[in-house]
Amino acid sequence: MIDFRYHLVSLISVFLALAVGIVLGAGPLRENLGDQLAGQVEQLRTQQDELRTQADELASRNEQLGTFASEIGPELVADTLAGQRVAVLTDDSSTAPFTERISTLLEDAGVKSTVQVELQSALWVPSQSQQRTDALDTIRTIAPNLLDSGLTDSEQLSQVIVALLTPSQSGELTSELRTQVWQALTEQQLVTIDGELPSEVDGVLVASAAPEELVDSSEDEAVAAERAQGLLATQTSLLTSLAGTGVPAVVSAATPLNDASTGILRTVRGDAGFDGLSTTDRLQEADGPLLSVLALIEQTRGGSGAYGTTADAKDRLPAIPETAGVEDAAAEAGQNGDGSQGQGSASDGGGAE
Repeated sequence: MIDFRYHLVSLISVFLALAVGIVLGAGPLRENLGDQLAGQVEQLRTQQDELRTQADELASRNEQLGTFASEIGPELVADTLAGQRVAVLTDDSSTAPFTERISTLLEDAGVKSTVQVELQSALWVPSQSQQRTDALDTIRTIAPNLLDSGLTDSEQLSQVIVALLTPSQSGELTSELRTQVWQALTEQQLVTIDGELPSEVDGVLVASAAPEELVDSSEDEAVAAERAQGLLATQTSLLTSLAGTGVPAVVSAATPLNDASTGILRTVRGDAGFDGLSTTDRLQEADGPLLSVLALIEQTRGGSGAYGTTADAKDRLPAIPETAGVEDAAAEAGQNGDGSQGQGSASDGGGAE
């Protein structure tokens, strides 16, 4: 049986251990440990400063490259898309500055006509399902072959938009029918069109807004989730249809903080079914619109790729078009504006910003 003396000895041992620890901590060990901790903190602070300096230098160099590329953009793309008809699709008005720059570069490239189509949130938000239903009813009386009853209303309408922009496989979609269907979409405020109602085009450029621009902060969690699902279904259906047409197409997106882990690029770059489409990130940056147009030019010549600076981009820039009058500009662009060899084939691995 354990008696009182055993407990007494145990308590004395504990207090002696505490006393020894206090004495050592306040004496020889204190100074040694303090010096070690202070040294480690100083080393970490120095490393942090060095990394911050490197990050600032890389960001500055990348910004210089982007500015330089945008300045020589008109020379790089000159007459590379002569006589082509291009549609620029966007999903939010916040992309207007970028799509305007894209349209200007397309003009420099010799494009015959450019039409801008803005997809309205009524295509996917839960509260506007009646507008989608009314549009589908009208289209069903005009061109029923455009619809697939096995899909949701948002998915069907996305496919209709692609069908209106691309060559008709059966030849049944006449110019008059296209006009009537476009009118059905615009009357229900599902799309807005800048300029004349578009006919079939030779290339499509999809310019997507930053993910935060496509949400409504006033919605509760359940409605926000339903909106997000509708948006994803709309985008996926549109891109699936676009990939199946064989028409040269590029998907570009604004990527704040150099992040493509959410939004439309995650959908496209994460699915082998979209490998035929080219993608570009950093749409909001100085060289973003140029990346988009260069990627479209490459698409018309049979190439494709994932370009930009996010972690899942494969190359920094598409191949520079080799056309008369731009060889010198292309060679100059290859120097990255700071004397280092630039794009051609190698990637910076993404995420350098």
